Amino acid sequence: MHQRPSRIAIVFALLLLPGLACAAPPDPCSAASSAPGVGFALALKDGRSVFQAGEIIPLTLSFTSAAPKRYWADVRNSDRGGPLGTEDYCVQPEALDPLASFFQTVGIAGGGLFSTQELGATPLTADAELNDWRTLPPGHYRVYAVSHRVWRPPDPGDSSPGPRIPEIVRSNTVDLDVLPPDPAWQNDRLGAAVQTLSGAPSPEDARHAARALRFLNTQDSTRQLARLFTSPNEQPAGWDLMRGLYASPYPSVAIDSMRDQLAAPDHAIASEFLDVLVNLQLMADPAWSPASVAGKGAAALQDFWQRRQTRQQALAKAETQRVIAALPRKSANARALTLRGLLTAAGSDHAVAAAVRPALIAAWNDLPAETQRQLVQYEWPLIAGPDMLPLLLRMVAGPAPPFRTIPAMARDAALKHIYDLDPAAAREPILRDPLDRHAQPSLEVIALLPKEDIPSVLRPALERIGRNEARELDYDLLDRYADATALAAVQPVFEEHVGHWASDAESAMLRYFLRVDPAYGAKQVAASLSARDSTGGFSSLLQSLGDALPKVQPAAIAALDDSDPGVVQDAVLALARWGTPAAEDALWARLRRFHREWAGREDQLRPMPDYQSPASRAAALEHVLALAIAGGVNWICPPDKLAQLAELVSTKAERQQVEYWTKQWQQGPALVQPNWFPEDRWTFNLLQYTALTEDQLLAKLAQFPRGSQLLWQFSPSVPMAVQEAVYDRMRAAAAQSGVTLAQANHQ
Repeated sequence: MHQRPSRIAIVFALLLLPGLACAAPPDPCSAASSAPGVGFALALKDGRSVFQAGEIIPLTLSFTSAAPKRYWADVRNSDRGGPLGTEDYCVQPEALDPLASFFQTVGIAGGGLFSTQELGATPLTADAELNDWRTLPPGHYRVYAVSHRVWRPPDPGDSSPGPRIPEIVRSNTVDLDVLPPDPAWQNDRLGAAVQTLSGAPSPEDARHAARALRFLNTQDSTRQLARLFTSPNEQPAGWDLMRGLYASPYPSVAIDSMRDQLAAPDHAIASEFLDVLVNLQLMADPAWSPASVAGKGAAALQDFWQRRQTRQQALAKAETQRVIAALPRKSANARALTLRGLLTAAGSDHAVAAAVRPALIAAWNDLPAETQRQLVQYEWPLIAGPDMLPLLLRMVAGPAPPFRTIPAMARDAALKHIYDLDPAAAREPILRDPLDRHAQPSLEVIALLPKEDIPSVLRPALERIGRNEARELDYDLLDRYADATALAAVQPVFEEHVGHWASDAESAMLRYFLRVDPAYGAKQVAASLSARDSTGGFSSLLQSLGDALPKVQPAAIAALDDSDPGVVQDAVLALARWGTPAAEDALWARLRRFHREWAGREDQLRPMPDYQSPASRAAALEHVLALAIAGGVNWICPPDKLAQLAELVSTKAERQQVEYWTKQWQQGPALVQPNWFPEDRWTFNLLQYTALTEDQLLAKLAQFPRGSQLLWQFSPSVPMAVQEAVYDRMRAAAAQSGVTLAQANHQ
């Protein structure tokens, strides 16, 4: 039912197995602290030390440092996204990791947002719940933690090329007791959690109740987890409900209970629900444990994963047929959502997709509005077709939602799909939105209008700009469509507020000026840069000019010597991306000046997390200068130039970076690596050149020495017709410059 994984995915999975490791990793609980002066205190929250079996055991972590500006820590509370967390929790006597089998068999889910904080005398605190990492039977335990969240900036003599040196800190030990199971307490906790989750709780209340239910570890709690779980991404408590099923000590109860829900009238079956049900069956069978083939060699491991994938597909197909058979017994809403789940899970099974899709379209009105928007915006290929046209038209018939909201983005997607299906039908709804002063469709949507309709959209936008009442969209329309006749109306408004414009509006007007009157535009760019010095305006003005930058390149080059580090960095990055070949010499000259300024003080160049000290800012400037010279779009920096760059950079980190780029050139044919997402803004990486647009890649191919050989990387997840069309264009352009571009991995 699911798409077969690529060979790359299988090889990556093999590398995660213990049998392929060169040596067993060291026991994290045996690690000693490596950061003198850092204190790490572990405490049981609220001073409690006795807990019921299945009760949440809350912990408080506290970090301090006696050395100011020496150590930093990542600020986040891990929700157990994977085995490589911020802390390891060590328990004596040993206790089971409830999710060990899940991470070994199913995979790792990590990431998330976090910040950093300097450690000092005031403690940095974080909360954790021991149940995430260990399931404790009744008994007495001693617990300590080993943390990996502390780090420090590299010292001058450190060999690390990165901006941080990881440290290990070990906490004190706490004692706790877990009592034998109390059925009355467990039933009370079960009832309270189910009651909360069966109502309409806040996201925080739902998550708290789900975690209480998840850690009970009883047969009854397992049944309730199956009844309440739908999808990890569409329920506030979904991830905890899912992990509770994976961690249950009663896997057969979990499997049977989930099967019962396949036919439950009010239970919507999402694709993720089916995934969990299938994975639980694989995890319950020792024959499909990766440990069964550990140490048997790469060929046996690859064969195992391929056979396991075949088994997984067979199980998914069987469960899908059970769901299809139960559809008539589902309520309208649950049936519609289940059809969506089946269509998502169908993958390469075209027979299932062909049967489910029309049923889903027929049940469209029974889907929640949010689900409709998700399908239109993110899952359109699943439902695309002429029969969606009436539904899309109805979706955009009402008033436009507020700008930059999720409903507004879904509306834009619907308008684009309407245009693809019937351009004539799209004209009226597309034209209606920009004329509504409260609506702001994307510029990409407006670009779908016939050329003759643009003046009717542009005229009121210019009037609002003249009255200083414009929307963000109005400035974009000015930038894209206005001609020189609008200049007289816009000039006085812009000049009256120089230095006080919002960044997007200012950039759009400056690009417009540079397009219709380059001399006036250059004058206003200079005025805006000067005003920014006094007003502290946004720090990417030159970059925001984009393709118009060459018209003000002298100002950008002059900004390389500005006293404001932010202005200098803006100029460096702008010249690297959009500067003409003449900008290369200016960047080399700025780096040579930097080299002279810091001669004899190189050991002071040390990037600090706050980037406030002169030395830290200087290290950041050297970094962007090296990137700009090596990675400039409109010039080439082959090994001979990289050798000159290596002699100029001062820090070990930059020298190692230049050395890495040089090795890339020397390793044989370089690889063009396309990034096909988002679909309307493809970018390409080649050697040290990153995020090149299609036009920039064409320019880069023409810069390579004649006789160069390059390879093109194809992706298994993008239609080959799309990739081949781009590849053929690039290959032909490369050939005109005497460069050979061949396929790396496509037959």
